[in-house]
Amino acid sequence: MNASQVFRASATGRTPLIQFLGKRSIPESVDHTPRPHPVAPTKALPNSFAEYRKTAQQHGPLGDYKATTAASISPPKGQVFDRSQLPPRFWRLTLSKEEMEVIESGGAAMA
Repeated sequence: MNASQVFRASATGRTPLIQFLGKRSIPESVDHTPRPHPVAPTKALPNSFAEYRKTAQQHGPLGDYKATTAASISPPKGQVFDRSQLPPRFWRLTLSKEEMEVIESGGAAMA
């Protein structure tokens, strides 16, 4: 880069290409009053959060259900789980001969 170009660029200052629109304003026509979700089962809002918590089902670490009290997913002693006992979505996919050849060739046989 030429020294004259560097000097010219530093003297004028840099003007960014992005232009900001400024502070946003919320339109007056937007209604922000709380209302229940269209597919909510009760079709009504709770009066307080405490009232909501009485009926809501809590998932995760804040709920009454502790993970340590859950049933064990390990098989009883002397038994094992078989993949065929799982739902079909967890079964291993069977590969065709063409797919196996592509895998063994490292993808070089794909055309």
